[in-house]
Amino acid sequence: MKTLFEAFLERQDEESWSATLTALLRSIHEVDRNATQIWFSFYPLSLFQALERAEDPEKLAQQLLMQGNYYLKDQIDSSHTFLYGHRYWPEVKSAVQKHAREFSGSDSLSDQILSVAQKVAGQAKVDQSLVIGITAVAFMTIRQAGLAAFEAAPGKMLIDQKHARKSPAQVLRERAVDDSQGLFAFLKTVDKKWTITYDENDDRAKYRMNHVQDLAWGAADDRSRNWRDLDPRRVEGPIPVECRSASCGTCWVGVLGGAEKLSDVAAREGKKIKEFGYIDTSEAKPLIRLACQAQALGAISIVIPPWNGVFGKYLKRLKPSTDDTDSV
Repeated sequence: MKTLFEAFLERQDEESWSATLTALLRSIHEVDRNATQIWFSFYPLSLFQALERAEDPEKLAQQLLMQGNYYLKDQIDSSHTFLYGHRYWPEVKSAVQKHAREFSGSDSLSDQILSVAQKVAGQAKVDQSLVIGITAVAFMTIRQAGLAAFEAAPGKMLIDQKHARKSPAQVLRERAVDDSQGLFAFLKTVDKKWTITYDENDDRAKYRMNHVQDLAWGAADDRSRNWRDLDPRRVEGPIPVECRSASCGTCWVGVLGGAEKLSDVAAREGKKIKEFGYIDTSEAKPLIRLACQAQALGAISIVIPPWNGVFGKYLKRLKPSTDDTDSV
């Protein structure tokens, strides 16, 4: 039997969550502002609902060309390691569980998230802005995984102490730094190279690539590990890729730092990324990109989602039948 809190979350539709996220963003620390938006793009409520309501979820997943791990129930502690707030996951998870069990149903979704974040901040003795994003993530995780599964997860922080000790300012500085090109960098003939970081919690998770080379081509030269053994989607390098022509959607990534140092979204990328269902925006430099199209003009920090698919058109067809849930 579902709890009152789970019933409340089920009444929150996409529009409600979007409005909540917009309201929260101004209170989220800069170090997690992009990361929080990326996480919600990685785990869209609309896709979860489509699979939840399908008569045969596995068949639908095949139709949508889903690959990798796209269910939050299997990643309760690990889906958000790229958020700075992940450092406080044990405290956040405990506080959200307590809130869920004691829920009586009066405040808005955003007010509840802020209230829990305030309690966590006091307990952990950190600025509230550092835990708002990860608290919102916990709420959505319960929505998609269920409270019982959420409570059953170990609730561990999954990054090492060296990286956990980094301050928000240090993380932001590292994202902003560009590679030195030497004494003759001012010459147009200098072959510039940029560092791409694809996991900020792993010092080895970097590769170097040429100026204006697309992120996927640069990643293909990284032979530091047996990528296919780590993830069957990674046929060469750390970024999954199949087509290199924006046709498959396999290579989508989130941009934690340096979005302004990527080429503008061209017409094909903009059209296809909406068809895949990853993001719906007219921004020239959004936080979700196709790595085979985005060209680097500086050092970039990205995060690679654990799955990919093609579901935008399918969800658009469902729109009239999915707007019948009332927001509270």
